[in-house]
Amino acid sequence: MITLRKNQKRIIPFELLDDKKFDVVLAGDGAEVEIVGLVLGKGNEEKSLEAYITHAAPNTKSNVNVRGVLRGKSRFDFRGNVRIEKGAKGSDAYLRSDVLLFDDAKMGDDTPALEILEPDVKAGHAATIGKVDENMLFYLMSRGISRKQAEQLLVEGFVAPIMDKIRSLNKKRNDLVFRFHSG
Repeated sequence: MITLRKNQKRIIPFELLDDKKFDVVLAGDGAEVEIVGLVLGKGNEEKSLEAYITHAAPNTKSNVNVRGVLRGKSRFDFRGNVRIEKGAKGSDAYLRSDVLLFDDAKMGDDTPALEILEPDVKAGHAATIGKVDENMLFYLMSRGISRKQAEQLLVEGFVAPIMDKIRSLNKKRNDLVFRFHSG
């Protein structure tokens, strides 16, 4: 469990290699956490991410932003829970997951939950799940790009906002290498 005290801020970048669970308590006024990461699945991989954020003090902020790319028959489960305790006035919480599916890959359980016990807060969640757009692939391939290259361009564009954030956090650009090829 990670506990953040008054005015502490933490950004937690990740690439989901194994199942992972984040448990964060925002225990001090003005504490903030941002969890940002990538989920890459291929073959028959099954991956799971759980994020539990508790806003226990006023003026706290949390943001969970996950992007996934699944190929083959891989599967991804995401469970996010934000709890805003009574007295945590002015809290701001957001959960988001976006997943791009190839082949027979599936999004499993995608369960964002907000438990709000204080009326004076801002909280939200969003999720998008979709197969790669064949029209986009066709357009790129009609410009002389192979299907594999077209898929890679779409994947790179899809994960770019997360990769940019992670790279900006790393002192060395090579700390996180992203290679996700088809096949």
